Amino acid sequence: MRAFFVAGLAVPLLCAAPAAARDYYYFNKPGVDRQAYLDDRLTCDALAGGVARLSTNTDAIDRQIWNDKNLTTGQSAMAAGIATLMIALLDGGTNRRLQWQVERICLADKGYRRFEMDKAEWKAIEKTDDTAERIDKWFALAASEAPEGKEMYE
Repeated sequence: MRAFFVAGLAVPLLCAAPAAARDYYYFNKPGVDRQAYLDDRLTCDALAGGVARLSTNTDAIDRQIWNDKNLTTGQSAMAAGIATLMIALLDGGTNRRLQWQVERICLADKGYRRFEMDKAEWKAIEKTDDTAERIDKWFALAASEAPEGKEMYE
């Protein structure tokens, strides 16, 4: 029963952790040409998106839970479900962080520097319905001769 209580506390914490870990930033390379910026972004986005999804083998965990002699069959099924949910949450967050890391490294290799930006400003740009307008906003930040915000280092 104690395991269910601990799992019940852990799930909300795991759900909140990836959101809290998100940094809001933009990349800047003063005077970068628009086409070069688009090419660099597409290249790095393709690399980041191609990161192999980490597979998690839950079979061993499921077997351990089912073999635990202190749990009934109903409790074992519930514990297996909770364990699978927790692994999926961790796996998704790990994969996103790995993709962000690949993106940052790729753009740094191409001469871009990363700067902090306000969360509300970042979300406003991302919520722009018109794709061309959204790209224009990101490009304006990327090509700026005087980037705003604190520079972020790896």
